[in-house]
Formats: sequence, structure tokens, C-alpha cells
Amino acid sequence: MGSNGKIRLYIAGLTALILVIVTVSVLMVLSPGRSVNEGSGMSEPSGTVVIESAESQAEGMTEQTVRPDDYSSYPLTTVAECQAVIEAYAADHGIDPFAYPVDAANLICSDPGMLDFVLQYPELIGTQDAPDLPGQIDVSSDVSPLTVPKYYQYDTRWGYKSYAGSVMGLTGGGPTALSMVATYLLGDNGMNPAWMAGYAENNGYITEDGTSWMLMNDGAIGLGIDVTPITADQDRINRNLDVGNIIVCHMGPGTFTNTDQYILITGYSEEGYEIRDPGSAVRTSQLWTFESIAPQMTGCWVMRIL
Repeated sequence: MGSNGKIRLYIAGLTALILVIVTVSVLMVLSPGRSVNEGSGMSEPSGTVVIESAESQAEGMTEQTVRPDDYSSYPLTTVAECQAVIEAYAADHGIDPFAYPVDAANLICSDPGMLDFVLQYPELIGTQDAPDLPGQIDVSSDVSPLTVPKYYQYDTRWGYKSYAGSVMGLTGGGPTALSMVATYLLGDNGMNPAWMAGYAENNGYITEDGTSWMLMNDGAIGLGIDVTPITADQDRINRNLDVGNIIVCHMGPGTFTNTDQYILITGYSEEGYEIRDPGSAVRTSQLWTFESIAPQMTGCWVMRIL
């Protein structure tokens, strides 16, 4: 064989060897159970899983980052979905599912903002009853002299405090509503919802399962707020809103509650009325027509500073 033939044979053999090495390397990288980052000094992000679906078989593998402790990533549209996230949290934290309130799934579905409160309920109920709790709560970031703050009774800063036979997250609509009024009109951030709940209890403004109307009358007057009871008259409500007064309304069964609830009306425009519902961030974020809320009003008070 001539020298040219030997060279061609050598090149062919070398090419075949390179192809074998490349093929073996590719198979090792793509083999099941091995991360594509192994051997590169990079580790797979914690919680990352590779999911192969019917679509991925045609389009290739897709990666989704799943954080098991991020329960807000669960769908919360139906009662079944809300129950599923409760059961997942309970299983992950060794909690008896029966330790939750009977209507826990409904609470989450009605307002996804209640998710953290509901999930931690069995662990934190009864942990916020220390007398010094109100003094430890800072609501300064929630308060502005230009707008009435938005407090929610299920806020985990005070939602597990015992109140009216239950906890504030479930029965504390009254003190949470008056707290919004007091911190805005009086400029006293110490009158946060936990403080107001104690004020209501210490002065006998609670019932077996909620808050007495007297908290919105005598109770508010005792704080230095001028109070005038009114009927659900739209013109009168509008005139008071025009001068910066706040309307507190007691709502009967309907859109806002199955029993009773207190809400604030803080302003209005052509689009509707702005409210503060301590039981729902969802309802607070909406504008309401007078016709949609007036039939549910069973009591109203104008609150202002003279």
C-alpha cells in the first residue's frame, strides 16, 4: 500500500474513533436519572422537576420549577382546589385536617388572601393572646393621611387573637373596621385591630359571636370620634363623603356575609362606591353601586372629627 493509501486509512480510523467518543458522551449526558449539569460544577436547582407530557414528546422536555412550600402557587378557584391545598399543607406539616375550621376551603375560595391565615390556623390559634401583642404590631406602613387604611381581620399579625368566642380572623370584623376609622381620623397607629379588639372586649361591646352595634356608637365616641347614626340615604351618604367623613355600615346576610359584617364606605365616583371590607381584600378592591349594597345595610354611622 502506498503512502497516500496509508494516510487515507489513518484518517478514516481517526474519524471513526471521534464519532464513537462523541456518541458515548451524548448518551451519558442524556441517560435517565442523570442531570444535564453533572460534571460541570453546576447543581440542579432544588425543587426542579422535568415533566414529560404528550406535548413534550413532540416538542422536547420542558422544565418547571416547583417549590413545595409555596402554597400560593396552587389553583384556588373551586372548593375542591382549596381543599386540596389545605390537605397538602396539613400533610407536609403533620397537621390533622380536621383541626381546620369547617368552612376553611370556602374561606380561601371567597378570598385567596385568607390562604396564609387558614393554612396556619391549627398551628397559631391561641398564640396571639398575650396582653402586650397590640404594642408589638406596627401598622405605620398601612397608614396614610390621604386615604383610609385597609386592614383585614384575617391578617396574620392579629388574626389568631381570641375574640368573641372565636378568633379575630373569623369574628373580628367590628374592631378591624373601627380600627381603620380610628387610625385614620385620630392619627393614632397604636389603635390597631388587636388593640381595638381588646378595647371592645374590655368595654362589653362584644356578643357571643361578634361585635355589638354599641362599639360603633358609644365605643367610637369614647375614642374621641364624633358619631351620627343615619339611614341608608344615598344623598346624605354622598354629602358626608364629599366633606371627608367616613360611613360605617352594618351589613346583614347577602354579598358580604352569611351573618353580619361591618364595612366602611370611604368615597364614590361615577363608577361606584369605594369600600373597606375587613373580611375581604377581593370585595375591597371592587367598586359597588349604591343599589347593590343599600338593601343589605341594617345600620349606618357617620364618623368624623369635629
